[in-house]
Amino acid sequence: MIIRLFDIKTQLGIKGNYLLTRPIARQFVQSIHLIIEQQSKNDEPIEFSYEGIQSADTSFIDELIVINILEKMKKKILSHRGILFSHLTPSTLENARSVFLVKKIPITVKESDDKEQLIGHLEQNLKKVLHLLWEKKELKTVDLTKRLHVTKSVASTKLSALYNKHLALRKEEITAKGREYTYFSL
Repeated sequence: MIIRLFDIKTQLGIKGNYLLTRPIARQFVQSIHLIIEQQSKNDEPIEFSYEGIQSADTSFIDELIVINILEKMKKKILSHRGILFSHLTPSTLENARSVFLVKKIPITVKESDDKEQLIGHLEQNLKKVLHLLWEKKELKTVDLTKRLHVTKSVASTKLSALYNKHLALRKEEITAKGREYTYFSL
């Protein structure tokens, strides 16, 4: 699901191509919550597209994404989803990078060539797993166990951590062996 911030800005009657300040971000919140809950499936990521936006400042990004999306997912007010950004200008990318580094939150940015970039903070051992997931597009615990030569428990913990940080999607399957998850890149 793609949330086009430019379209929401236009619907709200906000002039210009800049998304600045916390009060402006708060105007977006209700529209975005409605879109997330009404138009999306629980298993699809939320892509925040900044196409047409010249710049978004740190307070806008912090208020909208950290306080009103991620925190509400954490409190289960909004359903858990993968989150990524796209169409960032260099200034918006720099502002987003600053917010997520300070908050110690990792976020995936989809670049113009559809390659992924990680901004924010992620532990080094999880970065390796995330890059492998980006390369393979999907992984099961057993795949990671073989690839990294780690126990099933360690592999499962690493993949679950990526899911919990909104960097991966997962699908549950009940088999004769029990519950198994397949993890997918955003």
